[in-house]
Formats: sequence, C-alpha cells, structure tokens
Amino acid sequence: MQHNSQSGDIWTGTGIWAGWRLTTDHAASSYGQPVLVSPDGRAFGPGDIAGNFSQADLARALGVSRAAITGRLDRGTLPAFDGYDNNGRGYWHYETIHPFFTTD
Repeated sequence: MQHNSQSGDIWTGTGIWAGWRLTTDHAASSYGQPVLVSPDGRAFGPGDIAGNFSQADLARALGVSRAAITGRLDRGTLPAFDGYDNNGRGYWHYETIHPFFTTD
C-alpha cells in the first residue's frame, strides 16, 4: 500500500506494520535514498535490514564447515571481512557475500 502522510513518505504501514514508514523525510536519509523508520523514530538502511553474516553463518548457508570458510579466506577466494563485532569476530554484509550464494 502506498500512502503519503508526510511529504517524504513513500509507504506507511498498516496492521502489524502500523507506525512504520519508508521515507526520505528523516535525517538518516541521504541523497533521496529512503530509510525504514520504526514507530519510535529509529531509521534503518539496507545494511541494517539485510544483516551481517559471520563465518559460521556463511558455512551454514553454504553447507560447509567453518574450517572450509577459513581455508577460502586464506586462499583469497572469499573477500576480506567488512568489519568485526564487539567480540572480534569478523563478519560480511549480505551484499558482499551474496554472489557466493548463487551458482551458474
């Protein structure tokens, strides 16, 4: 459902999504890119929604061992981590590793 209740709103949620909105009318929006805003005003961009993948997450998604992921990192067949969490564990953004989920 598209509904413009504020000038930059692209979508306003209803039902279980009531209070949520997709908008460019928020400080976190940049260069006209919309953000998803929660009822309490927190903004979420694509990286927040897609989430991060740890080594264990990627191993599980690909059906391989964590050691296999480490080996691919060592050989350079996987990209370097995008960042590290508070415990020092590396992670990738979904966009970084998405190509490894597809097979041709």
